[in-house]
Amino acid sequence: MNTQPAPRGGPDPDTRVPSFKLPPGACDCHVHIYGPAAQFPFAPAQRDRAFEAPRDALEAMHNTLAVDRCVIVHGGTHGTDLSVTLDALASGGGRYRAVALVEPGITDARLEELHHAGVRAVRYGFVFSQPDEAVVRRMAERIAAFGWHMALFLRGDDIVARADLFRNLPVPLLFDHMAGIDPASGGIGQAAFRELARHLKDGAGWAKLSALENHSHQPYPFADATDLARALIDAAPDRVLWGTNWPHPDALPGGPVNDGDLVDLIPLYAPDRETQHKLLVENPAALYGFD
Repeated sequence: MNTQPAPRGGPDPDTRVPSFKLPPGACDCHVHIYGPAAQFPFAPAQRDRAFEAPRDALEAMHNTLAVDRCVIVHGGTHGTDLSVTLDALASGGGRYRAVALVEPGITDARLEELHHAGVRAVRYGFVFSQPDEAVVRRMAERIAAFGWHMALFLRGDDIVARADLFRNLPVPLLFDHMAGIDPASGGIGQAAFRELARHLKDGAGWAKLSALENHSHQPYPFADATDLARALIDAAPDRVLWGTNWPHPDALPGGPVNDGDLVDLIPLYAPDRETQHKLLVENPAALYGFD
């Protein structure tokens, strides 16, 4: 394991070749691209905390890990200006899909343009603000026509507090980072975990096994968080995805965990080849329409 902290404001630049070999077609379902700022300016409100993590650095990291596909989650660093994400989609040769941040007034024509570019979802974050439920419902109705899903960035018990909203949206829901569940709040017995598992078992929800290091209260290999990941796989192996969360915008105080080390966690919660293939290849292909 690489224990050297990364420079502040960016991912570990020295990606380690993992011991675990990803299968062909493996998809990293949660990455962000930031900048370069000279080409893709940061949103004014984000400039003080923004850092550059351009597409070529992402591609280099994926080449080291042997990742073949990825899903770019457009981050608030660029606001709702999707230029940086659309540029990456255009360069991907069909290997990339994206999740967008959009204004409520976006036109249907623009949504259709985004669909043809490779966007497959709209994301709402309940971590830094509380989106208006009427806006979320209306957007869900609109994107349902394109076969999209809605990605949700939650913390703690948001999935319980907003249960009435999330249970009645007309699109599949993707819960980023295991819905932000805290392993120390009762493990798999807590209400938040039960609600997340219910979404997955009902066949309308998906869970992303990512950012385990940010939710764990233990050092690598983050046993408390990997236990939650394994329980979600056991509950619904056809409804789970994997992602690195590169470039780790909420990195630990000592710097982000090396992405090679994150790959080596996979066999701890997905120990057999069939489950690994579902998590890394089959499930992303089903949700995002990869060939």
